[in-house]
Amino acid sequence: MNRIDKTLPIFPAGDAARERFRHGQVVYGKIESIQGETEKEKLALVRVGGGVVTARLRTPLQVGKHYLFEVMAENDTIYWKIIDKEGRNHPSLPFDVDEAAQYLIRKWKLPGDAHSFLRFVLQEKIPIAKEDIGKAVQWIGQLEDKQKGWETFRYMFARRFPLTKNVFFSLLAVQNDSPLFRQLQNAEKLLASLPPERQTESLQALRRYLQDITNSPRSAYEVLVKLLESLRQPERKIAQQLLNKLGLAAMQSNISSEQLAKLQDAVKNGNLQQIKQYLQSLFPAFEEQQFLERFQTLYASYAAGSLADEEQRLFSTILTQSDHHVASSVFHVLKEALQKLGLQHEANIRLAMETKTLAEATMTSLKSLLLQALENVHEPELKEALQTLLHHVTGQQLLSQAEGPLQHIFMQIPIQLGEQRTDVAIHWQGKRQKNGKIDPDYCRIVFYFYLDKLKETVVDVRVQQRIVHVSVINDTPHLSEIANDFQPMLKERLEEHGYTLSALKIETPKQKKAPVDFVFEQRYSGVDYRI
Repeated sequence: MNRIDKTLPIFPAGDAARERFRHGQVVYGKIESIQGETEKEKLALVRVGGGVVTARLRTPLQVGKHYLFEVMAENDTIYWKIIDKEGRNHPSLPFDVDEAAQYLIRKWKLPGDAHSFLRFVLQEKIPIAKEDIGKAVQWIGQLEDKQKGWETFRYMFARRFPLTKNVFFSLLAVQNDSPLFRQLQNAEKLLASLPPERQTESLQALRRYLQDITNSPRSAYEVLVKLLESLRQPERKIAQQLLNKLGLAAMQSNISSEQLAKLQDAVKNGNLQQIKQYLQSLFPAFEEQQFLERFQTLYASYAAGSLADEEQRLFSTILTQSDHHVASSVFHVLKEALQKLGLQHEANIRLAMETKTLAEATMTSLKSLLLQALENVHEPELKEALQTLLHHVTGQQLLSQAEGPLQHIFMQIPIQLGEQRTDVAIHWQGKRQKNGKIDPDYCRIVFYFYLDKLKETVVDVRVQQRIVHVSVINDTPHLSEIANDFQPMLKERLEEHGYTLSALKIETPKQKKAPVDFVFEQRYSGVDYRI
């Protein structure tokens, strides 16, 4: 017969074929060489993905050509057979990629928009089964943006993620155009709108945690310290009025310089536990939750412009002053984000089980609280908002994975820079050392954020042998002149940490990109499907 005779067994060295191939899959392979020949068959090497398998052929195929094969299982043995081209009398004629994609669309009755995805998996020689792509058709059919859906499914194949609904919608959620801080705020408002009888303990705990994230305690404490400093300035009366609104009317202005300096250091270092201890020792009636709720109300009044003119000006000045410590603030916010969002949720549970502290671990992150809250939510709008948030957190976890010797870390976190609330997205790629940490001498870090004046801004930092190249991607006029003024300071700061600045360049963006686009593009290149 004109086919590869139930053809294989496949003999990949050191790896059983059945672990990589299963009945019903289709794979696109290239005939690398003919190794031997008998009267009935030829021994050939077929390249699939990043490896080569040995095949016994009973039909003459051309070396260097590509063919479409179907994986067959019979009597505990994996075989391949060649797929005939429809309407031809010579089934051994090779397929090109587009022909193979069109053939599968017809055979499996798929929508035409699946062509790009099929072309990708065939080009990369990744095995695929009808039931796999059937899942994608079902999930993507629910979406308005079907192209994004197919790109997401393609990424799942490229990264060899489990083809599950949860993984698909998690990777989709992390591409959501709505900033994470707005999603968090929306979820908190929906929770607040629930009637009291529906606000279960788990929903109340989630709401408090969302308030904590969207109104960082550290930001509130920075403002508090500035107000305490202002008690010694001409604006003392206005500062006390704002302190009254924070529920601190009983506070005295005779805090010693030493006490204030200790509080300032604790806030600067982001040590929240130490901050609370200092405040409770100074003011026994201090309650953090009440203080943070009042700060949220005060901030909302400021944002709405409803404070008295003098209060509005002082509050604005204090928020602007906090910009002077942006670098320190960002560092501490990033440090806290892993724990707060629950990006290490599963790792924390595993550790808690080992140390027998599981009960304490289950309430320590946004992800754990979302999982609990979703068990008690029936309102469709709220349930969808919480589910999207949960998928977003899981999506960030999926994008932070090891890939051979490389480690990828992706984080998108809400942050407040002075008066502005925004998201900061970070993609960190580097070689892993023997101790599991990323090698600081060789890495790439991409920062993506949106600012009121500079708008969308990307900072691409490449480090090779501790030599640093920085590219700022932004189309603001005259930004190069501004950047040049800061270059000496940047060079000096890097040298303090043992790095040398080689260049600081300003580039105009070629096309608009979302934060996650940098991760998706990076991972598509050089896909290696090992068999």
